[in-house]
Amino acid sequence: MKNTRMTMLYGVCMICLVAAIMPAASALGNGTSWNDNPEHITAMQANVAYTGAIGQAQMDGAISYIGTISNGAGTSQLSSIESQFTGTVSSVQSMTAADQIKAAETQMSADRKEFMTTTKGSLKEYNGTGKALHESVNASVMAQSGTIQTLKNTAWTDRETARMDEFEHNDENRNNVLAKLTAKGVDVSQAQAIENQIQQEGTALRAAFDSRDGSAVKAANQQLTTLCSQFRDTVKGYRTAHPVGATITTTAAVPATV
Repeated sequence: MKNTRMTMLYGVCMICLVAAIMPAASALGNGTSWNDNPEHITAMQANVAYTGAIGQAQMDGAISYIGTISNGAGTSQLSSIESQFTGTVSSVQSMTAADQIKAAETQMSADRKEFMTTTKGSLKEYNGTGKALHESVNASVMAQSGTIQTLKNTAWTDRETARMDEFEHNDENRNNVLAKLTAKGVDVSQAQAIENQIQQEGTALRAAFDSRDGSAVKAANQQLTTLCSQFRDTVKGYRTAHPVGATITTTAAVPATV
């Protein structure tokens, strides 16, 4: 049952991973927030479609096996849970706010856990084996591998587009801040050095996305969060020492990862 649990939890882990590599909610210069930013919503929808396809394939495999060992008697509740799960996945495609999608992802995770608990009970009731269940789940996922891979590619592309556009927006804001301070006669060399590091980390972030290395994306985002905090503190120090008209806003920093 251990291998089966690991397989069925894969989609839940993917949701957690994506949460770690996507930017947190922040205000954009055009007045749009990440909660309803079209590119961010598209990226979230793509991820749900991807993880949803994996989850459905896994559930199909489990239902097939339980149906076999129970002569069809043990699949009703499992099919009902799957129907709720797939319905949530489908509904996300028409959602227009990030908080709605996050709520849907929470429901998807709950459905997965309920499905696993029910499957475990049926496996025991009908004298099945974890090994055979695991094989049935994997076979179902493999049968849908083409569709899953296509959805995975789309999810990565959409996530990179949303994240790098936000990075570039924030980078422009930071450079505007430095330009305004420089025009006031402030020596911004320390902040500029931090900005140079941020740009280098931005290059690393893009490379991590291009190589589809989730761990590297997360690490780059964490480093960017630290550097941007240093940038804000440094600029705050400039303004304390040299009061100027312009004020730095939270949009001048790369969003913290979630």
